[in-house]
Amino acid sequence: MTALLMFSTITVSLIFAAAGILFTVFRSELTVSERTAVYIGQVEKRKPQKVHGTSPVAKLWEKGIEASEKYVSPSEEKKVGKMLRDAGFVKKMSVTEFRLRQMAAAFTAGGLMLFLFFMMTGSIFTAVFLALPVGFIGWRLPVFYLKKKRDERIRQIDLDMPDFFDTVNLLVEAGVGVDAAIAVVCRKKEGPLADEFLIVLDDMKRGKSKREAFHDLKQRVPSESFQSIITSMIQADQLGIGLSNVLRNLTIRIREQRREKARELAMKAPVKMLFPMVIFIFPALFIVILGPFMVNLFVNGLF
Repeated sequence: MTALLMFSTITVSLIFAAAGILFTVFRSELTVSERTAVYIGQVEKRKPQKVHGTSPVAKLWEKGIEASEKYVSPSEEKKVGKMLRDAGFVKKMSVTEFRLRQMAAAFTAGGLMLFLFFMMTGSIFTAVFLALPVGFIGWRLPVFYLKKKRDERIRQIDLDMPDFFDTVNLLVEAGVGVDAAIAVVCRKKEGPLADEFLIVLDDMKRGKSKREAFHDLKQRVPSESFQSIITSMIQADQLGIGLSNVLRNLTIRIREQRREKARELAMKAPVKMLFPMVIFIFPALFIVILGPFMVNLFVNGLF
């Protein structure tokens, strides 16, 4: 029993260690990427970051990316590209590089578990059988990370929207053009929302119409509230409605949606608290209250 417990502890520790290594690699990728620079309305598009260096590992990684590009099917590129776009990695990582990261995670986790299981069991068949699920978990870890970053990005965009559109509205009411107002706000603020609007401005500089650029923006950000706001802005631009009133009403609606979301979360809190209370709090409470009585019952009897 002790050996089984030790084996389980070592296995879980190695899995979490592999997950920590992967998260560190992804986070370092984020710190390397630079924000888009805006200078007097001139928007410079951000380019994808690649691994450069003189180390053999960096050169091998670049060669692996170049050799694997031809094996990525269009359907796979579309599917993984959407995941990267939703998580905000579309300008920082290619589909091929993401697949290579998945393979590296799977082989690292599976190889470590294979070695560990072989040393403990002495059977290669048993080691392979037990290491395969761990390798599959390593393959799925980058996908879980993208989903986590997607949720964080949507949450950050929802938090930034009221202040962002409030500032744009103030500049528009002061006589600044809409595009110039968005550029000024993006220059002063940081975050995924400002980055997305910088891409919109860059697309418009390259010849896209405002409707097409905003439509692409709506497709890039998987937030329902944000998509409804962009749809309203597109309709206002088509109908020739003053954008100042539209932005003011949109800001009011955003704040109302945030209040409704807060009320919804508050109503769900008791239900979410019920499970940990039943599992963790009530048993301990019963032990404290009924423990002395049960001890006395076993020692002295009922009467």
